[in-house]
Amino acid sequence: MNTATLVASPQDADVRQAGVVRRYEPPAGWRESVMAALMRGALRVSLKPFLGPPWPFAVQRAALSIGSSLMPQDGRAQVKADRIAHMHVERIVPRSAVRAPHAILYMHGGAFVAGSPRTHRSITRRLCALTGAEVLVPHYRLAPEHPFPAQIEDGVLAYKQLLSDGYPADRIAIAGDSAGGHLTLMVTVALRQAGLPLPAAMVMMSPAFSLAPLPNTTAYEREPRDPMIRQAWGQDVERALRVPHDHPLADAMQQDLRGLPPALVQVGEDEVLFDNAPWYNEAATRAGSHSELEIYLKRWHVFQAHAGLMHSADEALARQAAFLQKCWKR
Repeated sequence: MNTATLVASPQDADVRQAGVVRRYEPPAGWRESVMAALMRGALRVSLKPFLGPPWPFAVQRAALSIGSSLMPQDGRAQVKADRIAHMHVERIVPRSAVRAPHAILYMHGGAFVAGSPRTHRSITRRLCALTGAEVLVPHYRLAPEHPFPAQIEDGVLAYKQLLSDGYPADRIAIAGDSAGGHLTLMVTVALRQAGLPLPAAMVMMSPAFSLAPLPNTTAYEREPRDPMIRQAWGQDVERALRVPHDHPLADAMQQDLRGLPPALVQVGEDEVLFDNAPWYNEAATRAGSHSELEIYLKRWHVFQAHAGLMHSADEALARQAAFLQKCWKR
């Protein structure tokens, strides 16, 4: 694999402000090329047209559910259904009878209006297998039935459950994709506001900190290459969330990022939301928090969901596992 790496150094103030950035070319070989082409085409035909207007959220949820059901799951981890207060959850645990030494709170994606623990098992079961950790996946309340901040509140509730289960905060991580990447950050900020101990690490895949294009955006040039996300979906979701602008957690980009746990951010080169990932890496680094950004060339929004089919997805999740193990050992 060809990798170009930029690492912060005392001699380069610009790089130091940007944080650690690594870029990964797709793995060589016909299998990766063929599977990537098939996945890209399938997303463009069967998912992208149905995510966003004019389709109602019921159709969007069905499209995501059907598409995700075709993704392979890691048989080394098993799924156990559970409930925390009002909320259904999945506990993904190793098949061994030994209690997992660490835990991951996983906030699934789906633009706050779709998705469930079931739709993201291709990621959560593999993360469990790779890390040996219990992965707790809350079926948090979705908009528009449950507007903001219900999603953050449910994430905090699930984190408190892990503490009650006996996991110390320095053995817990929070991870998530897309809207779940947003929630990974905002649940952590909410924990700090509540005076609770923070997790050891955060992992954010294709995070959606802003549903609107950022200043100096590259979203418009990336949209034709993005096989999954349309910008109109973001406008639809904003109306569904009904976020009060004066709420202290309303805007992820206005939060104080000082003192946050180390973060790994992964993003595909070909996605509308690309700009969100380098924004966090740069802003967190300027605030003195550790952040690492991985950019996967010629890959798309949450391509990690294709683990088991694409070697690039397998490698991205393996790097997440290595990052988490390193943070848990600190």
